[in-house]
Amino acid sequence: MNLPMQNVAELPGEPGDLLVAFASSDGELVDEHFGSAAAFYLYRIRAGSSAFICEKRFGQEKRDGNEDKLKPKLAWLVGCDLVYCGSIGGSATRQLVSLEVTPMQVAEGPDVAELVTELQHQLAGTPERWLENILKRKARRGNAVALDADEEWTE
Repeated sequence: MNLPMQNVAELPGEPGDLLVAFASSDGELVDEHFGSAAAFYLYRIRAGSSAFICEKRFGQEKRDGNEDKLKPKLAWLVGCDLVYCGSIGGSATRQLVSLEVTPMQVAEGPDVAELVTELQHQLAGTPERWLENILKRKARRGNAVALDADEEWTE
């Protein structure tokens, strides 16, 4: 499924949802370098459930250091909380972090399903520090949006 959206931030969601993208050639294994990934598979993950949302295809890219290929991927990932990839360069890492997207590099092509299950377990229990930081950032962002909607400005 390929949803017609400009970026992940357009998806409706609940504050506790994690929106997680996986750089994968087939949707089964995390086996792609971020910059040359042909596709990302997006999931909504909660403590008690997970759902595949969509696949976003970018076409096959070479691992050549050309930064232009990052732009459409970064633009689409705005609003995502976490992106898993097989490898990632320093520039892409910095750009994702500036968008408040946490990059996770994993080795040896772990199963997407296993990573989803691990995230669910952490959400249901005590999350590791990096995941706790993501959840705190989401809560702050949610509170800021609520304040903007509720506050009246006076001069």
